[in-house]
Amino acid sequence: MKIQFLNGGLGNQAFQYIFARYYALSHPGEVMYLDDSYFAQNTVHNGYELEKIFGIKAPMLSECFSGDVWAFILEEKKRGKSVPQILGENGIDIYMVSEVGEDHRRFNPFPGKVYSVQKEEYCPEVQNLPGNVYYHGYWINIDWFMAYKDVFRREFRFPEITDEKNQEYARQIRESNSVSIHIRRGDFVSLGWAYDTSEYRKEVAKFLDKVLGKWHLFVFSDDISWCREHAGEMDFNRFAQVTYVEGNVQGRNYIDMCLMSKCKRMIVSNSTFCCLAALLNTRREWWAR
Repeated sequence: MKIQFLNGGLGNQAFQYIFARYYALSHPGEVMYLDDSYFAQNTVHNGYELEKIFGIKAPMLSECFSGDVWAFILEEKKRGKSVPQILGENGIDIYMVSEVGEDHRRFNPFPGKVYSVQKEEYCPEVQNLPGNVYYHGYWINIDWFMAYKDVFRREFRFPEITDEKNQEYARQIRESNSVSIHIRRGDFVSLGWAYDTSEYRKEVAKFLDKVLGKWHLFVFSDDISWCREHAGEMDFNRFAQVTYVEGNVQGRNYIDMCLMSKCKRMIVSNSTFCCLAALLNTRREWWAR
């Protein structure tokens, strides 16, 4: 049995699914299950979104057990045990592959064998390991996606935009020299992962110095007020026009991803949310960091 940990927001969920789906596509007849126990007990961000937004029916670990057994596993998790630990204590020989080093202990403390692999590397050989393996990683490397890009672009289909405000954003994006920039704040600030204004200013300069023409900048962020306040520091005034995309919150955040994926070019940030939008962008002229 092969199992992949599932957690985080939409971007992280997508890359974890891509890793598991890659296994099924490259190993015909075999399946890697997503460990959905985290979302059975947590509602961070907007909860589990892959099925709700994209209609993806991923193979879930919970489906492998009866209701009573799954309830037992969840109760054991409440006591601080991880799924691989619970399985190991109940007669299933299993080991872990961690892409995050010792940080796996935060979500999946495991007293058994743990093998580490390089973070964010494309390493398909890691999926050929024998026996029962529990994978703890985020696998944020575009090569997992690109290996089966046609399959993934069929599976990651956004719902149709139906409200007038976002239809208007989409029209402007379609009919202009549109370029998106994604500025992730939120928990990135407390985690120390948020870029400061100088980083965005460098990316703006890099883009405008290499791309000719007048460009319409579309700003996407979970903190639009901060973006407006610091727009001058990030040199947004160098663009012919700037639009701040607002209102897509409380479960509608995916519409921002959808709109970004329609832009002619993209200034890609350090967020999996933005990275997935770039991979789903069919105009294929996005600008990567």
